[in-house]
Amino acid sequence: MFEIKLKKSDIPFAMAEEIKNLRTGITFSGENIKTVLFTSSLANEGKSTIAFETVRSFAELGKKTLFIDCDLRKSVLRHRITEGNVKRGLTHYLTGQCELKEIIYRSKADEKDSEFYVIPSGPISTSPSELLASDKCKAMIQKLREDYDIIIIDTPPLGSVVDASIISSYIDGVVLVIESGGVNYQLLQKIRDKILASNAKILGVVLNKVDKSKKSYGYYKYGKEYGYGYEYGYGE
Repeated sequence: MFEIKLKKSDIPFAMAEEIKNLRTGITFSGENIKTVLFTSSLANEGKSTIAFETVRSFAELGKKTLFIDCDLRKSVLRHRITEGNVKRGLTHYLTGQCELKEIIYRSKADEKDSEFYVIPSGPISTSPSELLASDKCKAMIQKLREDYDIIIIDTPPLGSVVDASIISSYIDGVVLVIESGGVNYQLLQKIRDKILASNAKILGVVLNKVDKSKKSYGYYKYGKEYGYGYEYGYGE
């Protein structure tokens, strides 16, 4: 298996604690929740950072954890790689250019960093929606679901493209990341309706980039608020 080394986590302590709360929320969202998709309404809401830190958090528990970069349009994972080369990615596999085992990379764990696995997006695709809607992609997710304890899937913002809606139709649940004060209510309603139209289960909403000067909620369980009351903000 190929190996890559990723940037060490440098998030604030308060955010790390909220990620643990998010991890707990996912764990107790229902039986057999193993494939979880992260999306947002717009770009730059901190979705990828939160998704990636959630992977690390599950790995800390000793879970066999996999991160799949399904942003075939503008991946941010490549900027996190500090050592090793990605020769094959998701687009290579979905277009029949390699085997599944060739696109799974093991992260090189630092002394204090738990090991987990990564599937990079690969080269930018000219037809990402079609690839993600393919039977081959669905079969891949089902196969990986049998091999890993938890799979976190990062996707493009749903307010911009439909990719997340496509994938959400065949995974266990969705976490929506929104920027505090950055998205209007009407857009959020449209995003919610797109997810529900795919018969997907909304596990919860992460409120990101909270104003440090105000007490605010860090995590919103669908239909019910959980107020932690911390005075801090975080994000990319």
